[in-house]
Amino acid sequence: MSEVVTVEADLSIEMNVHCPNDECGSYIDLLNSSDTDEHDHNDDGYLLSQMFPKNGDNTDFECEDVTCSKCKTRFNVKGLAW
Repeated sequence: MSEVVTVEADLSIEMNVHCPNDECGSYIDLLNSSDTDEHDHNDDGYLLSQMFPKNGDNTDFECEDVTCSKCKTRFNVKGLAW
């Protein structure tokens, strides 16, 4: 019988939106600063902490002043769908 090997899991989380500029429409991961014009919107876990709100829903989720890296459109995000 072969020996059982133990490995570590890797958790990958994305928070995706489409750029609201109709001419761009880029897929943007709010947790990836290369998608948001080098701005870290999750500084100190700000976005991830909103994933599990105290009131039980994600209608209060927000991310303000996002800039699309491709077209430089600025926008806000309100709400989080699972």
